[in-house]
Amino acid sequence: MPAGAQRFEVISVSLPRDLLERTNALIPRTRRSRVISEVLASFLDSIARKRLEREYRAYYARRSARETREERNLLADWELSDEEAWAILEREASGGLRPAR
Repeated sequence: MPAGAQRFEVISVSLPRDLLERTNALIPRTRRSRVISEVLASFLDSIARKRLEREYRAYYARRSARETREERNLLADWELSDEEAWAILEREASGGLRPAR
């Protein structure tokens, strides 16, 4: 069995007639499976991103005001000013190091 054929499984999908007619009119037969696979993969990725977004929102909603304040203070302590960033870049350039991209 060829290596490429092992990655796929044949399935049957029922589509509304108008959707099937539009698909047939727009997408060449040789590319139809690939296009449908890409659209489905994109849709599933979108669902996974939305789920993760909801989970993060729920996590941050459960946190206490104290925890949120502590995190903001910690981030503020670590915030790099523009002057500090330029100083680091200038030190790297003058020290013979390749500047960061």
